[in-house]
Amino acid sequence: MTTRAQLFEQLLLECVDEGLSVLGNEPRQALYQYLLTICSLPREEIPSRVEDFVAGLRKSLGGASKVMERMILRKLFQKTGSSFRETLDTEFIEYVADAKRRYEILSHRHGVIEDSTDATRSKKGQVTG
Repeated sequence: MTTRAQLFEQLLLECVDEGLSVLGNEPRQALYQYLLTICSLPREEIPSRVEDFVAGLRKSLGGASKVMERMILRKLFQKTGSSFRETLDTEFIEYVADAKRRYEILSHRHGVIEDSTDATRSKKGQVTG
């Protein structure tokens, strides 16, 4: 797995933690325990098993899971430098895939830009001839 993919997975897990934190620490931990016990989904595997995470979240929280999904997605898109725009026919897993794609494009662009222009920058950060 590439470093970029690992970084995105860490970012996604961070956003899941932050999104679920609105429940409070104990309910969040109870939800993680539920996912582990009932869905055989350890917290660390959520980024690689997004579909299982959503199914477990929906099973445990019912209709309230949609609110949690939106909170997680807003945080994820914000942290990847994009804005979250909800559409009726798009599922959580598709949003996550889109955020990952955007993250990889942006991180690649920034890496390429920084690598290719560092040697030609002036003191003010302007690219010189």
